Amino acid sequence: MSDEEVHQAAEKSTLAFGGGESSPQANAMSMASHNMPFTDMLVGKEFTLRYDNGGPVWQYKFTEKFKLKYKEEKETEWHEVAYRAYEGDEKLVWFAHILTGSKPRACVATAVDLLNGLTTCIYSHMGTAYYGNETTYRALFGVAEGEGFAAPQYLRHEFTDELVGHAFSWSYSDSMTSMHFYSSPHSMSWTIFTGDQTMGAQWGSPCLYVKLRDGVYIFCQNEEACNGAEMIELINTKISHDCGFSYSGGARGVNLGLVGAIGRHIGSMNVTKYFGPRVIGKGA
Repeated sequence: MSDEEVHQAAEKSTLAFGGGESSPQANAMSMASHNMPFTDMLVGKEFTLRYDNGGPVWQYKFTEKFKLKYKEEKETEWHEVAYRAYEGDEKLVWFAHILTGSKPRACVATAVDLLNGLTTCIYSHMGTAYYGNETTYRALFGVAEGEGFAAPQYLRHEFTDELVGHAFSWSYSDSMTSMHFYSSPHSMSWTIFTGDQTMGAQWGSPCLYVKLRDGVYIFCQNEEACNGAEMIELINTKISHDCGFSYSGGARGVNLGLVGAIGRHIGSMNVTKYFGPRVIGKGA
């Protein structure tokens, strides 16, 4: 599909957290039956998220457990949208929503550390250089400003290779299990088990990893040249659980959905030695 065809479909149907059939990643329940609970810890809070290198500046008001208001700093009008939030680790909030009226249609999945004021946003939109119905994403690094925040001037979350070489089995539901191998600093592969627990569908994709805290990471991948769908997860290895979102679009519209799974670490191998200098470094 072309970029314009996807946008016209998005104008007819853009769903957030309602599941729907527009997601090619299977239905919402099969990817989120083992999800972490939603949190209401943001309700009543107001803050600004300021991202580096001329990045966006978004102001937020969290009015309800599932509704927020946001605007860009230069705007005068607030946008009310649905959101979902998790407490991915102690006072580490992970939430997502659609960007109203965006073209191409876009969403943000955002981690805000309420203890140190650091934030990382995965900014995603429909369209790549090759297909209108695949997604493009990038990580934005910055700080939160507002009551209770005293963010550092220079410290930021960072890209990391700490998960590289590790394998996890992720159980999204009683009927959906996927084995992930984090094969390089910029890619991963997976195998989805079939009904009789034999190896089934296999694929590989580009991805990124961001370290939020010791043992807590953002993992984002796009099923490129497959179905174009994106998975945006917070992985907490301390409790062997992940939580997050899926983003995808096509002829039936655009869908921001939910994912979450129980994890089991199933092994590791030292592959980082093959990739030259370590990829740890402050993001841009």
